[in-house]
Amino acid sequence: MPSTISNGGGYGPLGLLDSDTTAFTKDVRSYLDKNVAPLIAEAERTKTFPVDILPGLIELGYVRGGLPENDGGYGMSHLQSAVLMEEAGRCWGSLRTTLNILSMVAELLSKHGTDDQKERFLAPLLEGRRRGWFALTEPESGSDAGALRTRATEREDGSWVLNGQKVWITNASYGDFGVVLATVDRSLGHKGIGAFLVETSTPGLEINEIPHMPVRASSSCEVVLTEVVVPAQNLLGQVGRGLSVAMSAVNGGRLNIAAGAVGLMQAALEAAQGHVLAREQFGRPLAGFQLVQELIVKMAVQTQAGRLLYQNAASTLDAGQPGRLECSIAKYFCSEAAVVATSQAIQLFGGSGLMEEFPVERLFRDARESTIPEGTSEIQVLQIGDALLGVSALR
Repeated sequence: MPSTISNGGGYGPLGLLDSDTTAFTKDVRSYLDKNVAPLIAEAERTKTFPVDILPGLIELGYVRGGLPENDGGYGMSHLQSAVLMEEAGRCWGSLRTTLNILSMVAELLSKHGTDDQKERFLAPLLEGRRRGWFALTEPESGSDAGALRTRATEREDGSWVLNGQKVWITNASYGDFGVVLATVDRSLGHKGIGAFLVETSTPGLEINEIPHMPVRASSSCEVVLTEVVVPAQNLLGQVGRGLSVAMSAVNGGRLNIAAGAVGLMQAALEAAQGHVLAREQFGRPLAGFQLVQELIVKMAVQTQAGRLLYQNAASTLDAGQPGRLECSIAKYFCSEAAVVATSQAIQLFGGSGLMEEFPVERLFRDARESTIPEGTSEIQVLQIGDALLGVSALR
């Protein structure tokens, strides 16, 4: 079988991964191929995520891997955690999406949670006994997070009452708590936002599944809050610092999506290679046609380029640098490249590529999703432009 990339493994450039990380990544791929891949077809058909696989994945290093050891993590590097997300993306887009949100919630609790909050939410999350969701987006507030309308009103006893609506909230249908962003004073814009830990069982909280095109087995929900009472001890961070709390996990979220998008490209490349070598037209394999080879080469180059970008961003974070520019560049390039690469895979499959029985149909849908969450491609462009030029096009 020909190599999928130059080093023969699909595990990333040898110059950025040490031998231990490469060996660990191979073990993770083997685990996912054995324990998760067989579940994909049924989960996609029923549009349900098999949540019972989460404890094993968390034990393997997902969600908890990048957290410090004193919070129950493994103290893994950003690069090691990102490589895990590439493997999740290669296996299944719905898996990467679900793990990304769980990882962001865990990171927020680790960075900003009190000891009590870590005991009640983070520790059981890392044991696979609790599942979290993250609610920022609203019908009229997505990229402009500072304009959200969900309101938090403080009561005399220090508790809070939340009213509002959130949309496209991953994990909400099977999560038992969420991080909800709400404004305590709209006149202050982003400086008036708080972050609140909300139990899904709280009276007044309603969760409705929203049918969606990509990552079909993942949960995407409307969350309606009507007079939802949140105790004072469930305020995450400080009043007015909620958006800062949320943004503290944005680099990790963008890096995870970038790495997962590379995994999607890797899966599409492997599927396309196998197909063009096996399929014959005009008396010879498709692989022997020049235009077919051109598409395969373009997919391979984009995959390798994306891998270098996300691993560079992860290495920047590991070096103690902010890495915001590098993560935005990686998220922008990798998500857009994944849409192109998976589309090229469909082209190579021909009519078969449009059928659900072949993997590239799912890979294309899931790749399209990666251009939206954690900042759309357009938002990435504007943030990269601001970093390069020192002039914001947003405000």
